[in-house]
Amino acid sequence: MHSDFEKRKIFTPSFFYDMKNKSIVLALGIAIALGIGIHGCNTKNHQTENSISVNTLDGSGQTYEVDTVASVIEWVGGTPTNHSHTGNLRLREGKLTANENRLTGGSFVINIRSINNTDQSGQDKTDLENHLKNADFFEAEKFPTGAFEITQTKVDSTGQKIIGNLTLKGKTNSIEIPVTLRIDENTITAESTQFPIDRTRWGIVYSSGVIGTLKDDLINDEVLITIKLVAKRKS
Repeated sequence: MHSDFEKRKIFTPSFFYDMKNKSIVLALGIAIALGIGIHGCNTKNHQTENSISVNTLDGSGQTYEVDTVASVIEWVGGTPTNHSHTGNLRLREGKLTANENRLTGGSFVINIRSINNTDQSGQDKTDLENHLKNADFFEAEKFPTGAFEITQTKVDSTGQKIIGNLTLKGKTNSIEIPVTLRIDENTITAESTQFPIDRTRWGIVYSSGVIGTLKDDLINDEVLITIKLVAKRKS
């Protein structure tokens, strides 16, 4: 317990002066801390924004030829009621270029006539494959091949991407493919996770909602694609 004198002594003018100085120091300290915090946040956001690395390709370096036996495009097509079919497509040819373990370019040709249904057999399999090749879908007689040309590679927070132009039925659109790339002296391997493309962008609108197809007859506009690309160094 303080005496009355001691209580009075505590609340002297010097006490208030000291408290005022302490308040100023405290305020300055808070301001500095806030400034550091804001600067830190801005730096973090800046780093996040700059974490996307885009590489426009120049085709330099060593050439690798696509292995058309080891490479494959797998597809899944379905309906809103979760009925689906699976299959694949083969490549006719292709090449990739790399310089110092960095992809610098590439393209490949898709053999549309190779379209294959893998979840059915017999006549059902044949009927579906013939339907996919006719004018309702890919018009394989008129457009026997498709093509993909790589224009950029990108790395962001979700991983590696290949960006390029996909041509089907004479129409070309840019797509982005999530991939894992492995490059060494002799081989380039690019394997994608499953990703969607909207078939209507290439004029494939059979049983699509864009032409007013009745609900029970709808086929999804999005087709799910997985790509495995293997290329061997050209000697």
